[in-house]
Amino acid sequence: MLRIVTQNIWNKNDHWQERADAIGRNMVDLEVDIVCIQESTPDHFEYLKSHSFTRFPHANYAPSDDGTVTPRPQGLAVFSRLPALDAGQVDIGREREMSNPWMRILQYMTLETPSGHSLTVFNTHLFISDGQKASGIRTCLDFMRRAQFAGCQHILTGDFNINLDTQPEYLAPLAEHQYADLWIARNRSETGYTAPFDLDEPLVERIDGFFTQRDRLDLVVGVSLVNTEPINDGSLLLSDHIGVMAIVNLD
Repeated sequence: MLRIVTQNIWNKNDHWQERADAIGRNMVDLEVDIVCIQESTPDHFEYLKSHSFTRFPHANYAPSDDGTVTPRPQGLAVFSRLPALDAGQVDIGREREMSNPWMRILQYMTLETPSGHSLTVFNTHLFISDGQKASGIRTCLDFMRRAQFAGCQHILTGDFNINLDTQPEYLAPLAEHQYADLWIARNRSETGYTAPFDLDEPLVERIDGFFTQRDRLDLVVGVSLVNTEPINDGSLLLSDHIGVMAIVNLD
């Protein structure tokens, strides 16, 4: 039984070390096996490895900063209790939305469970620009369908920057190739909104989540929201996104 969490960790904003440590404590309490995060800088990643996420001995960082026009370092990271058989990244393209013109990427980590099952986790943070949303999904899908990932369970997760409930036109390639939205498959009418997280405003959209092959949905036990409780007497949110956890039983 594997517990996998995706969390846009809100970079180095607003007491970032205190927030990261609280998220790390939550991951221990929830007995999480794999954490996929978005909006991490290299030094942020090093802090997580040495302080917040020490329970996860296997970690991979995927930078999305090519050093040209990106306004600040950005990247993705996967932390795992299971050893990785393979890990890497593929570039998806540069964001055209000029206030955030970094490279968009897809990170992957292939894991083998103690019982011998294979799982590849694909972690991404997709485009803000409307004209690039569909191309981002197609590029992820093309990469996931490579021969090296055949035969194993796929988990596509991250911050999609797509409203997963109201913008199916961008997700059509996933549906056409028999990938299912885990939240819809397991929770039906529950909203599961994840953004924007603010102490004073209601959540309005679900942009963080999970997809897997439709014929492997029976291995998904459940999906839930995590990291929802503020700290510091209710004054500090752990991120501007709510995290999402999927439980998968590969055995």
